[in-house]
Amino acid sequence: MTAGGTMRAAFYEGPRKFATGTLPVPEPGAGEALLRMRRVGICGTDLHIFQGHLDHRVPRGGVTGHETFGQVVRAPRDSGFSAGDRVVVEPLQFCGACRACRMGASYLCYSLKVLGVDVPGGLQEYWAVPAARLLHVPDTLDDDAAAVIEPLAVATHDVRRAGVKAGDTVLVFGGGPIGTLIAMVCRERGARVAVAEVNRFRIEMLQNLGLPTVGPDADVVKFANDWTGGIGVDIAFEVTGHPAAVRAVTDVVRVWGTVSIVAIHAEAMPVNLYQMFARELHMHGSRLYAREDWEEAIRLAATGAVNLGLLVSRRIPLERINEGMEEALKGGAVMKVVVEL
Repeated sequence: MTAGGTMRAAFYEGPRKFATGTLPVPEPGAGEALLRMRRVGICGTDLHIFQGHLDHRVPRGGVTGHETFGQVVRAPRDSGFSAGDRVVVEPLQFCGACRACRMGASYLCYSLKVLGVDVPGGLQEYWAVPAARLLHVPDTLDDDAAAVIEPLAVATHDVRRAGVKAGDTVLVFGGGPIGTLIAMVCRERGARVAVAEVNRFRIEMLQNLGLPTVGPDADVVKFANDWTGGIGVDIAFEVTGHPAAVRAVTDVVRVWGTVSIVAIHAEAMPVNLYQMFARELHMHGSRLYAREDWEEAIRLAATGAVNLGLLVSRRIPLERINEGMEEALKGGAVMKVVVEL
């Protein structure tokens, strides 16, 4: 790499169209590290971007990618990072002064910007990011697994918010990457877990991971009742974004149980609030992650408690980003697609 050189990047050009081209290699500013990007995961948010659902946030010509793994080229002297370090990026930009930030919820900052959504992200060969947003990746994790730390941090946050503990029964609606990771984190905490999923490829993968599944032909409410002796599960996670799951989610939970809404619902959905009243349920949303969730994710991955590499079903070069998005969107025999830079 030479100073003032160019690099490859992918640009969002509008619904269902990414273009690849070149940009000048960035010059890191004060407090920033320069990274050589290695892997960028494609997630549900990226698919919303691809379909044009987030055009109010993602500028035309914007560089996306927020599930990132790279290596440090250079970093500020006192940052704790040096050339060659393997790192993941906590892709958040927050003000530090608003009510949310002062409460300790900086990831829900009232003027939050997500790197790779609102501001440029990791789908470029080199990326300048604040060193304060970097975390070390242990050498025990391979590059593919490192690319899945960000979604695992989402899952550890979701499980922590829901207060899952040993002995709990947990039903996860949706066995995509986040739902599968939530199930694996719950199991690691000592909970009994089942996952409701309709995609046959994903059902097989869940079963190979040793996770019980509720398939498309089963009545999920009947399953929950049979599984718990008519009581209902302790905690249900809604990770599908599908109206049928939202309608069922309050019907599977016990008295004083918990419903966690993880999926992005862009439109209002009918939900059975009678059970909220009748069983005095707790319902909360769960979004993004705090720093402690990243640290927990890295610990779980590094110790092998959660096997991340198994989720990567395909690696693609940057030039095939559109194809990768279309494949992930079709949802056939695919779990996690990662871009190899």
